[in-house]
Amino acid sequence: MTWTHAYRAYDDDTLATLANAGLLRRAAKDVEAGKVQWQRQGDTDGVVQADGQQVQLDARGPQKAQCDCPAPGLCKHILAAALWLRALPEGGPEAAVPEAVPANAAALEANADAPAPPPPAAQADPLAEVLALDSAALFKAAGVAAQRRALQALPCGVEWRVQGSALVMDLPALGVSCRWVAGAGFDGMVSEVPARERRAVHLIALAAVRSAAGQPLVWPDGQAPQAAPATEAPRPLGTSERAFVQQVQTLLGELLRCGLAHVSRLSSAQLLALNMSARGEGLPRLAALLRNLAGMVDALERRDHRTLEADALALMARTHALCVALCAPEATPDTLALLRGRVRRDFDETATLALLPLGAYWWQTLGGARGLTLGLWDMDGQRLLQATLARPDGSDPGFSRHAAWVTLAVWPGAGAAHQLCQAPLQLEQPRLADDGRLAVGGASRASVAPAWRADDPRLATLGCGRWADLRGPLQAATGLGGEPVDMLLLRPSRTHAPVLDETRQQLHWALQDEAGQWLRLTVPVSDETALRLDNLDRLTARQAPVHAVLVRVERTGAETLLVPVAVLSSGVSAGSSGDAVQAVSLDFATEPARPTPLAQRILRLMQWRKEQQAAPALAQPTLAPRLLQPVMTVLETQAATGRMALTDAQRDALVQARAALASVGLRTLDAALHTHLLAPSSHSLLPLACLAQWTLELDGLPLCAESDTP
Repeated sequence: MTWTHAYRAYDDDTLATLANAGLLRRAAKDVEAGKVQWQRQGDTDGVVQADGQQVQLDARGPQKAQCDCPAPGLCKHILAAALWLRALPEGGPEAAVPEAVPANAAALEANADAPAPPPPAAQADPLAEVLALDSAALFKAAGVAAQRRALQALPCGVEWRVQGSALVMDLPALGVSCRWVAGAGFDGMVSEVPARERRAVHLIALAAVRSAAGQPLVWPDGQAPQAAPATEAPRPLGTSERAFVQQVQTLLGELLRCGLAHVSRLSSAQLLALNMSARGEGLPRLAALLRNLAGMVDALERRDHRTLEADALALMARTHALCVALCAPEATPDTLALLRGRVRRDFDETATLALLPLGAYWWQTLGGARGLTLGLWDMDGQRLLQATLARPDGSDPGFSRHAAWVTLAVWPGAGAAHQLCQAPLQLEQPRLADDGRLAVGGASRASVAPAWRADDPRLATLGCGRWADLRGPLQAATGLGGEPVDMLLLRPSRTHAPVLDETRQQLHWALQDEAGQWLRLTVPVSDETALRLDNLDRLTARQAPVHAVLVRVERTGAETLLVPVAVLSSGVSAGSSGDAVQAVSLDFATEPARPTPLAQRILRLMQWRKEQQAAPALAQPTLAPRLLQPVMTVLETQAATGRMALTDAQRDALVQARAALASVGLRTLDAALHTHLLAPSSHSLLPLACLAQWTLELDGLPLCAESDTP
């Protein structure tokens, strides 16, 4: 076996993580065009000529390769050389021409999310390599600083899978994914973590996998990660924790003074580093906010059209408020425990759950995480549960919307999500957390139960049937210590055809409850929601029975949207009984188009106009949005530009808004606005923005004006 054999472990996903998918496609085209060949062959290393450049390589892999081109880091020529070397036949360097190039450029160009399969390699077991690692040698390779950081962050939950010759380790708490490449050792691990944090994060991943596999690392000097007790005693913030919180506040102020429209890539890296440190300091709630903010700042730097400065400001204001609350001298130990958050979830694996699948939706964060979330109704506990298939970043291009829905099994025995949503199921040995989240995979096993019928009396017990009952959970989720409500199940007694609001680019769908109150659901119009919009329109056009609606709660800087993502209906597919109840997932279903003759199309148009006239009128904006809109406009402009000094027009708008706030008794907001008027700065802007955001969240449900239709 020669040194070139090491390159067989680097599949397309790993190479794309080292660089990016676009650069990998360009490198694959060079290999296919015959632009790669030997310059010098050796027993331990060699030089490959790639598109006219000289690339020096050895058994340490592409990360240690050197190219004479001026491009920094892992360039196209190193990638081309790696692709070429991994496709060499077993004969080794003597075979001058590879048999094939598995990273097919045409396939990569056609679908960046689904690279071609990796090349055949020798039987390598990366998990066995990790479990066989010598602890002392591993800690020596990682270094003392990484060892200290890892001890602070552990224990840490991990999800792993063997992918070709790589062991992929996802750390949900840190929002990162690491890869152990077979034969490459600790220095050959791959991730998108910033260089200064890389060794520590890689060590955390390895330690977590070893611990989960029952073979924990032997830490030097008798050290070991301290498992969090079931009920951790409340404790005040220490000196180092307070210094760290102040560091976070300082960075938030610097971001505002520079302006959110002028952020740099360095800001995102700093936030990610602080996220790692926050977990080490025992502040998981703050770590989650910093991780999300880092994704937003990175998207702003890339000019992502989906990212608004207003949303980033809202998240910064919430982060700043948490920092202030943590350092408040009047904070009690119990309050601090709530503000710190929980490091890990405790799972209950004892009961067998009877579950009714409600549908699934696809999501993607600005930080690159993406996944599929399933809603399930616990029939015995009468509660809404959820399970998620997700990846923390773009390091697994094979994980796509289609693969998560059709290919990947949620639990053994249930199949993929599209099969699971067709009938109820029994879940044995479920790993259920106390926050209503079910872990996927593991020892849990599902079996299919008989389908429900449209006349099943249990349908009348699903979810919420009175919209007034939604106020409590949504308002309890507001604030620093509230657990966010991100999913609801509604049981409407009547629905209306969706109405398109062209001005706001939203589709509104009105649902009536058993008390006659109408609630407005909203689907924003965008490229990402095109399939959801189309399926909802076709589902309502065929007047399908609606037994329940699964709703996602989406909070923005200015409003809270209730977005329908799935509908529990009957007579969904031609292959099922007409009254069988199934879940229609709007992000994945393919509701059949219904072409009609011209006369029927005209009749449908007339019916649509009547429905528009009969639909319940949308309520006018309530008091809070009307009072706070001028304030938020000024704050968002200041945050985007970084100019804290108020113009005459801005000052006049805030003075008028202050008078209006005082007239309705919003004295806390009035005082915060007065402080900002006296000395506009980041220290006064962030508290004011946070108070305004909470006021908008507490304002109420998006109810319609009429209690019934004519």
